[in-house]
Amino acid sequence: MREYTMFSLEHFIYIFGYGGLGVLFLFLPKILKLDDKKILKLAKISGYVILIDKFLELFYRHLVIGETVIDVLPFNMCNYTMILAAIMMIIRSRKIFPLVYFWSIGAIFAIVTPDVFFAFPNPQNISFFITHFYIYFSIGYAIKYFGFSINIKDFKKAFIYLNIIMFILFFLNLLIGSNYMFLRHVAPKSPMELLGPWPYYIISLEVVMVILFTLMYLPFRIKK
Repeated sequence: MREYTMFSLEHFIYIFGYGGLGVLFLFLPKILKLDDKKILKLAKISGYVILIDKFLELFYRHLVIGETVIDVLPFNMCNYTMILAAIMMIIRSRKIFPLVYFWSIGAIFAIVTPDVFFAFPNPQNISFFITHFYIYFSIGYAIKYFGFSINIKDFKKAFIYLNIIMFILFFLNLLIGSNYMFLRHVAPKSPMELLGPWPYYIISLEVVMVILFTLMYLPFRIKK
């Protein structure tokens, strides 16, 4: 299997290629002139497909690539954001939407510095980019076709819930020796290295999250 090279020409082809497919599928209901019932059905189908794809990927990484069970548990930010995005699309949940919207910021960093071992057409590579771009597809779909929006309460809820998850994962990491959400140490060659050593980078990360969440809230604030 051919190894993946970060920031190569191939990497940028992935970004624009999968991103372009996401935009195409976002406008597919308009192109096909689907009615509201079919728009909702398409959302549900996409959610089920992504959930199946993600869990097949986790099994593949464990059984074929040989990663440990601890390494493939879906406890990092992108995984539970993606799972929530799929559930949101299946049940058309306004309550889940703010969590997906604000937490999607993690997927940007994942796409820019992807945690993949092998190049296309390896299944892990394909699944990684599809599931991460799906987060943004689901947000666009929910805003465009479900009419979802964001308010200040959503901002607070997303921030508080994320900190609750971080608190739980901190102790889970100590218990099983994992590093979910990089709460024990930063990822090598990651932008997080600029935030300082442990545990100070966690405090810096909180400040960065508030700034990014604020910037993400502004378009809805200005619109109102």
